[in-house]
Amino acid sequence: MKFRALNKKIHFENLKKEEFCFTAKGLKIFVKENNVETSRLGISISSKYANAVNRNRFKRRIKEAVRGLNTDLSIDILVEGNSTSPLLKLNEVETILKKHPLL
Repeated sequence: MKFRALNKKIHFENLKKEEFCFTAKGLKIFVKENNVETSRLGISISSKYANAVNRNRFKRRIKEAVRGLNTDLSIDILVEGNSTSPLLKLNEVETILKKHPLL
């Protein structure tokens, strides 16, 4: 799946409603259909939970897992991590993403 960056504060706020949320193993995944022709991805993890190296590794794993999704919908995806999120492997992230009802 091709995606662009989800980087506007208002887009993050629109996605952070409980009706679009799915939580598993420290990841909060918010997915919502959008009316834009491309899919967008936002990744958020606090510097309290991991140093820069681990945060960037976490972001690379999320991006790679999202690339592997097969969907024809144009969707917005927001992934938030916590202290246990940087320890997740790529295959664990992929299985968690695929469990979301819209994916």
